[in-house]
Amino acid sequence: MEVELEIGEDDGSSEVDMTAAMDELWRRFRSLDVIGKRALRSRICELAYPTMTTLCPPPEKIKTKGGVKKKGKKPADYDVYRDPSYHEYVDKASQSSQRQSQPSQTSKKIKLSKKQPQFIVQFPNHIRSYIEDVVNVESDGNCGFRVIASLHGYGEDGWSMVRRELGLELIDKDRSTLYDKLFSNRLSAVRESLMIESFGSQPHEKWMSLPDMGYLIANRYNVVLVCLGNPCITFFPMTSSHSPNVSIYCIGFVNQNHWVQVNMKEGFPLPPVTLDWKKFRSHIATTWMLGFAGRMQHWQLLTPVLA
Repeated sequence: MEVELEIGEDDGSSEVDMTAAMDELWRRFRSLDVIGKRALRSRICELAYPTMTTLCPPPEKIKTKGGVKKKGKKPADYDVYRDPSYHEYVDKASQSSQRQSQPSQTSKKIKLSKKQPQFIVQFPNHIRSYIEDVVNVESDGNCGFRVIASLHGYGEDGWSMVRRELGLELIDKDRSTLYDKLFSNRLSAVRESLMIESFGSQPHEKWMSLPDMGYLIANRYNVVLVCLGNPCITFFPMTSSHSPNVSIYCIGFVNQNHWVQVNMKEGFPLPPVTLDWKKFRSHIATTWMLGFAGRMQHWQLLTPVLA
């Protein structure tokens, strides 16, 4: 049986009306910085063009079974191959030098980053012997975020992802009260420093600054962040408990305007934490200082006593 709808009766069209949603989407888009706009546009394109992709299919079937027999050498018949990481290069070069005085064919082809003496001399004298290597990054006002991106596995060019993720960390509902207390009336300024209008070189107010970014990095990625500079500082996560397998990211501030990646020897001494970390960290986060007490005491023993 068919029944005609009476005039004015709701035919269900209001349930699929997208006017309000599109208006809100445009409002949200206009409020974002260039990094957020690019991320939002990418998500919208996935919905609008589901059959389109930026990925290209391989020319032939990929061989995924079987392991790579020779390390450091790409087999000709493999389409899938993981290039060894920087740390694997260093480990391999170190092992090779212990076995023989002549460098291997692999080590000849690999260009390892050299120790940067012009940077190392800017760090405290008592910590220099623990430095394995210093890795420089591009100086464009994003250098600090480039270093964190590299340490986190994004690659240096993933700096925009780090900016965006730290911005999201700042508004995380589980830690919003923490940041309200920690940054107080500087909260909006910290948020603004993460938002950029365009890609490329950034002005001084958009540079990565500590200690503000140190708290965000340690909390967002649940890592220990160590800064070698003036002063030297350690940042532990503020809301989690100690983990023995935690990653330690070490960065250095040089030339009074540039961040670099500092690769340290295992078990290197850790500088002290900030007073604000002690004041605003959760009770469970105290276990970080207990877990690293020996390495922090080692730093104090090495630090010259000021008259």
